[in-house]
Amino acid sequence: MIIKDLNHNSLLKENSKLDLEALNLGSFPKRKEERWKYTPLRSLKKINFHNQFNFKIEHLSSLGIPKIEGLVIVLENGKFNSSLSNIIDLMDIELLFLNDFDIVNNSQEPSHKDYFTNLNFSFLTEKVVLKIKPNVNINEPINFVNIISDDNCISNTQFNIDIYENSKLHIRQYFLGSSNSEDGFINHRNQVSLKSQSSLTIDKFQDLNQNFNFCNEFIDQERESKFIMNTFSASGIILRNDVFNNVNGKNCHSELNGVFAPIEKQHFDNHTTINHFVADCKSFENYKGVVKESGVGVFNGKVIVHQDAQKIEAFQKNNNILLDDESKIYSKPELEIYADDVRCSHGSTTGRFDEEALFYLRSRGISVKKSLELMTLGFINEVIEKSNDSAYKEFVLKRLIKD
Repeated sequence: MIIKDLNHNSLLKENSKLDLEALNLGSFPKRKEERWKYTPLRSLKKINFHNQFNFKIEHLSSLGIPKIEGLVIVLENGKFNSSLSNIIDLMDIELLFLNDFDIVNNSQEPSHKDYFTNLNFSFLTEKVVLKIKPNVNINEPINFVNIISDDNCISNTQFNIDIYENSKLHIRQYFLGSSNSEDGFINHRNQVSLKSQSSLTIDKFQDLNQNFNFCNEFIDQERESKFIMNTFSASGIILRNDVFNNVNGKNCHSELNGVFAPIEKQHFDNHTTINHFVADCKSFENYKGVVKESGVGVFNGKVIVHQDAQKIEAFQKNNNILLDDESKIYSKPELEIYADDVRCSHGSTTGRFDEEALFYLRSRGISVKKSLELMTLGFINEVIEKSNDSAYKEFVLKRLIKD
């Protein structure tokens, strides 16, 4: 493994105040904009964020995540935490840490710009670059842990993943807020490049407690590549995931799956865009929402089949369960098709658990709480089973199915 660390002064100094609304980064999103109509950003605007580079977490086990081995990259409050990380020597991997604004900004301008992308690039605290050489199969997952542990702390981080020809990789990402922190904000960007015949699976787990997390994901696929992302959203004041998947080569496989489970006053927002630019590709989306108390869930998925992208198969599904009268779901699956030889479908359902099934379980002596847990498990199991690690699945289920 090649490891490089370029340590320069960050543009955002420690403990400096950051008023999001006052920053000159373009127009702050408003609810009248279609992409932001359901996202309540007012609470973000009220907070004067600061940068805090001190580390408070002594052991990852204190965050309740399962024991993770192999290569572990930990960012805490937006900076690389070497004491919690495990940077083992792996052949055919290049790992870089870049935290200098000028170097990063000049090396790569964002292809998609909005307010939070501009915020990320302008006040970047840490960037991690992971490159996998051609013809390499990494058997064990690489772990990326991003933590907020200080009140009102803002973290602008980036993770660039370059998978070269005929290589395969599995990444687990954890976005976490410590139980002692409030109103912290992880504003993160994933940039993925998949060369021909390469493969990448990302399992992403979000458990922010009383903190915020916005993730922008940008994926570019070349011919015969395979990309799978499984997103599990367990807690946070506002979680927002924006996925932009550009399919640029033939015979690609693209798959986006998710389970989101907001509870009281939490808001989980999922926006996906898959662009099919060329022919003979397949894409699949399957998102499940389980909303409890006054939680709010959003799914807005769009598949665009561009002109001359013939023989595309694209399937999109969003199913939601409301567990309380105050629960809300906003679902908007979309298809834009400019080719005539395609197989595409989308669908959305929202409802409650079947009363007869619940009565059947109760009649067998099972409590209401346990009955709802079992029915929830059955509802989300289709997505949970996308992971082949039993310990990881058990961990995710425990966090998603709340008391």
